[in-house]
Amino acid sequence: MPNTDESGKRSGKLADCILNAVRGQFSGTISCMEVDGVRAQVIFVSGEPAGAEYADGAGTIYGDIAVLRLPTKPIYTISPLSVAEAESLASCARIYHPERLFAHAAVRNRRGGRSPAETSGVGRLTIRVAFGQRTPVPLRIELWCEGRICRTDTLDQKGKVSFRLLEGEYECRLREGISLIGRATFRYPGGDMELTIPVDGAA
Repeated sequence: MPNTDESGKRSGKLADCILNAVRGQFSGTISCMEVDGVRAQVIFVSGEPAGAEYADGAGTIYGDIAVLRLPTKPIYTISPLSVAEAESLASCARIYHPERLFAHAAVRNRRGGRSPAETSGVGRLTIRVAFGQRTPVPLRIELWCEGRICRTDTLDQKGKVSFRLLEGEYECRLREGISLIGRATFRYPGGDMELTIPVDGAA
């Protein structure tokens, strides 16, 4: 988790700062400035990733595109703001796909070790649908969290689908076309996990 220095400032790796912000309903920024002039920040509003900014010698980009450029190795500084200040700052750098931030922060490092994200609540969930005697069909998998859909994808040829997730409580819904044919609730603790969901009583 983020460290606190003698002046009271908190800092840490990107993944740890993200988790801390989400869990603590944080409003403010987590930001870094590198020696080559690269500047990056993520803006949170009440624990929700709301905006992102990335700047280097070529210029500044905002929002979902900026998320993909956020450096994961530097130390980020946590700076609290009021909800109104954070919302104002995020308004020009809006993130519309916060799941990309969690996925980006969870990449493995070059030496093959586990990133801070994978050891502190972010990782990969693989869902396998067991069809039993039923003929497999290309179902769409929806993951819901706190009443909102957060991830969706279709099964591959092996009846599986994978997502990068933040730890928490989720509901998985299985759809064939627009018809809901199954659902399951579960807690995801982080790291690598496989969940099997039976359809029509399959084991």
